Amino acid sequence: MLRAAGHEGERGSERLYWQVRDGLAYSEDVRLVARPWREAGRAELTTRAVEEQLDAYVTALMDGPG
Repeated sequence: MLRAAGHEGERGSERLYWQVRDGLAYSEDVRLVARPWREAGRAELTTRAVEEQLDAYVTALMDGPG
């Protein structure tokens, strides 16, 4: 998939940069991310729950492979 997207030679640190950047971009307005999920019937995905999931995602990225 990465090769098809033109990222065949992308190093791990370069991928990490974009993954963290994406996570942080979503965190800027979590309400916009959470709303469609709630409207689709996922009432447990409150703004706070999505904030916590995004935080855990970015933290896991920064901690690196387990």
